[in-house]
Amino acid sequence: MRVNFQDVKYIPGLDGFRAIAVLLVLFAHFGYDHIVPGGLGVTIFFFLSGFLITSLLLSERNRFGSISIRNFYIRRFLRLLPELVGLIVVSGFYRALLGHPLGFGEIIAALTYTTNYFVFWLERHGEAFSLAWPQLWSLSVEEHYYITFPAIFAFLLVSQGRVKAFFASVFVFGVVYRLVLVLGGYIDVSAQHPYTYLASEARFDSIAYGAALAFMCQRSWELSRGRGLAVGVAGGLLLLLTLLVRGDVFRETIRYSIQGVALLLIFMALYRSVAWDWTMSILESPLFRRLGVLSYGAYLWHFEYLFLADYVLDNTLPVSTVGRLLYVACGLIFSFGAAELSYRLIAQPMQALRRRFSMRAPNPAVAE
Repeated sequence: MRVNFQDVKYIPGLDGFRAIAVLLVLFAHFGYDHIVPGGLGVTIFFFLSGFLITSLLLSERNRFGSISIRNFYIRRFLRLLPELVGLIVVSGFYRALLGHPLGFGEIIAALTYTTNYFVFWLERHGEAFSLAWPQLWSLSVEEHYYITFPAIFAFLLVSQGRVKAFFASVFVFGVVYRLVLVLGGYIDVSAQHPYTYLASEARFDSIAYGAALAFMCQRSWELSRGRGLAVGVAGGLLLLLTLLVRGDVFRETIRYSIQGVALLLIFMALYRSVAWDWTMSILESPLFRRLGVLSYGAYLWHFEYLFLADYVLDNTLPVSTVGRLLYVACGLIFSFGAAELSYRLIAQPMQALRRRFSMRAPNPAVAE
């Protein structure tokens, strides 16, 4: 599918991919983590963030000749923080009523986007079970990237050589850093959440692969139907390989790099070939688009379902197949229902304010 990335107004398929990513996470957390790769869902989110944010920055540069980094930070702040604050306030209120008050450290970690390192610290001290919102670790990684990447954006745009050198450095650093930590015995790869899974500096390359694709899509090129089909299949097989190989060392060293390459190939085939146009009818369907729009809220709120279900069921999960499927169905309804309320009551009212800091002109289609 050919998309004009020189002037991004809407990138087809991204909401559909968001829907797939959040469903992977939810199904895994709702009890099917032994067959559903929830971690892959997070990696897809990372890739999508890098791709979308960089595409928007490049589009602003192409349209206006410069980029307002200040407005970028304000837009990100208004997009992410209000719904997060809504979660903290509502969750904190009813958890206190139910006798499970939030810890001060967790609230500070959530508001400062340091939950990823807070989770690691708690696990090192055997206290991670008390964490109300462990899912916020991935938001911390993305926020750290948002803070870092735009600040060096102007430096990259000077030449193609700098762009290539930057991404090559990030890709190499990511895998080498993880190899040193794992093979050097500095971390416990058998832990529930190893440091290489949580730490921002160990996961930046997952976001950078998406950002690299955004730069690649600035050039005018396309794949023939045959090559597009082959590239897409190769990406899918690589992704499957990362799920079939189960070793801890592989998982915490090169798996994220291979998944980044795989997603890069899949998106290249999708946006630079007509071979996979049929997938857009699925990704752009009303259901997938709506689930994608609500994915951020669903990701925020789904741990509230786990907490409330444990409270009601006295920490006893259903054991029958029907019971577990009903448990998952209720979890999906709760998560997306809460996300719908959050979107309508918080996110949508903030859109008008965000448009005041848009790319010099109102453009609601790219605001998500």
